[in-house]
Amino acid sequence: MEMASDPAESSASELAEGMRAAFRHARWDPDGDPTVAVDVLGALVEGVCGPVDSVAAGRIVFDSEAMGTAYLFCASLNKALDRNHPARPPAHRGLSITEHLALLRSVLPGFHCRQQEVLQLLDQEFPPGN
Repeated sequence: MEMASDPAESSASELAEGMRAAFRHARWDPDGDPTVAVDVLGALVEGVCGPVDSVAAGRIVFDSEAMGTAYLFCASLNKALDRNHPARPPAHRGLSITEHLALLRSVLPGFHCRQQEVLQLLDQEFPPGN
């Protein structure tokens, strides 16, 4: 029995560490150039959501409050960043880059704050160095 739980724990730790690394690497200024923010946040989305590429990985992620929160935060970021995302309101789809960045500018400070909160959740549930 012990052997069966070790791979799952290892995978959870590895997924959490990968997510934490993506969050720490995602440094940007919420009052700065929104183009830079979009690039950095796009990399964050890929770093968090990319490794969740199977049902088993999804189960591991959603068995953890912190990792589930990180994944959902990044999924919502992806929706906001993708100017043609099907879940965006029709009036917000297909905007020019300039129009899209103007809309995003107002929500970037909230994204920045939430990014820090999610990183704290990851650090609490999966303390660094453990």
